Amino acid sequence: MPSGFLAYVGCYTTAERHAHGDGINVYHVNETLTAWQHLQTMPTPDNPSFLSLDRSGQFLCAVHGDRNHISSYAIDPCTGLIEHRSGAECGGQNPVHLAFDTANRFIAIPNYADGTVTSVSFDAATGILGVVTSSETLPGERGPHRIEQHCSHPHGVTFDPAERFMYVPDKGLDRIFVFRFHEGHLRCVSSVPTREGAGPRHIAFHPTKPCAYVINELDCTVTFYGHDRETGELTPRQTVLALPEYYTGNGRGAEIALSPDGTSVLVSLRGADILSVLSIDDDTGMLLLTQSIDSGGKTPRFFSVVASASTVLVAHEASDTIGRAALTMQGLDVAGIQHCANIASPSCIVLKPEPDPSI
Repeated sequence: MPSGFLAYVGCYTTAERHAHGDGINVYHVNETLTAWQHLQTMPTPDNPSFLSLDRSGQFLCAVHGDRNHISSYAIDPCTGLIEHRSGAECGGQNPVHLAFDTANRFIAIPNYADGTVTSVSFDAATGILGVVTSSETLPGERGPHRIEQHCSHPHGVTFDPAERFMYVPDKGLDRIFVFRFHEGHLRCVSSVPTREGAGPRHIAFHPTKPCAYVINELDCTVTFYGHDRETGELTPRQTVLALPEYYTGNGRGAEIALSPDGTSVLVSLRGADILSVLSIDDDTGMLLLTQSIDSGGKTPRFFSVVASASTVLVAHEASDTIGRAALTMQGLDVAGIQHCANIASPSCIVLKPEPDPSI
């Protein structure tokens, strides 16, 4: 286990988001994720809402929600503090996610507002962002939800475990698109429809089995797909409600991840403010809802599974908190979510092992 971590927390900042964040915040966190020490607030353009380390771990990049912008930051190798390196237009409106290509030279970005997926060049030696190298508009019929599905709304860019294909769930079109992403060029090779009104948001792949799992935002379900690793094709096998039977209110699916041992799927549900665990059948890959707990705050937009600490970290956008829960083979700790830190309008958490002072 690392001796500790550096945590980089993105947030929403604008009045139109009913937010009051102030940029990217940097924390030192101990090895058990129980003690959070604030180190830095980096002022940024509006809404640094999703963050990712580049493949070398030397740079941090942020997309800026509701805008047309991406920015990069150099990470000090000794302190972990960040310094602004560059900014660039991302080629679309309201970027919501990002993924570095296998060569660490280009960044794929889904732009929620205008239904495009774009690529921006990236200099891995300097962290400097370049120009838009590719742009694809996602085609299809919009879903039936009259408010949330008036056009294409891509919400994620995720590689399969072999990194041969990149997957883009489109909440507005009820469809998941499959891309090749090579040398900064995006090429859609296929797509699969979801249930009407499901609103697919994010996808997670099993590390060893040919299985993929999608959190559907609008109907709070998780769909299990068979995954052909040669062709990239997804075959729907099962859809399971991620809300417990006792919950009768509204909700919105948010984040999805697999447990480190690959035995379960975890999801967060906004509105309901619930974390749910769905067990994975070892033989078939089918799902069974086994646990739902209070997320410990309002609007759990994002969570991260920290394998080395057997812990889940949760960013509560509307209650300005970060919480944690132990994750065991039996699921989430029944003691519930424990408070970690207060931070305004958090939307994303990225962890990096702290530098080894002996090196």
